[in-house]
Amino acid sequence: MSDPNPIRSEIEQILLSHPRTRFAKVLRGMKDRLDDHQMSQKAHTEGQPIRADGIAAVRRIVSLTLKDELVTAPSQAEEQSNLYRELLNYPRSPELQQHIVTRLTQLQAIGPNVRMTPLGESRLGANDQPNAARQQPKCEKCDIEHAGECY
Repeated sequence: MSDPNPIRSEIEQILLSHPRTRFAKVLRGMKDRLDDHQMSQKAHTEGQPIRADGIAAVRRIVSLTLKDELVTAPSQAEEQSNLYRELLNYPRSPELQQHIVTRLTQLQAIGPNVRMTPLGESRLGANDQPNAARQQPKCEKCDIEHAGECY
């Protein structure tokens, strides 16, 4: 039996395999059935403090994205685009690549600050030190910086 939503499954797999952002950490908490307060406490214990209402906002973006829905407010378009931009940092199927580009283009129509480039290094809390910066040239085929082959 085939997966009823292969895009959703691939997004989840990428985020859970690369837990460097709030999106990935909140998805992990959702999978573990943690509430916002529990996720906030866990983040604080790990030296990456975030309030429960911040977790709730990230949970909403993750949930909308996994349901293949877009935000409607310009103020939230950039945040949702950051989840899609994070996916550009990792190898992905041609179908997911096309889905990401389509969604980012749609989000640009909602919010003017949406970018099409991979999400840079994320600092998750005051005590979190940045990783070494990735230096990848723009792809000659699609003019986007990304890991792996262009689809």
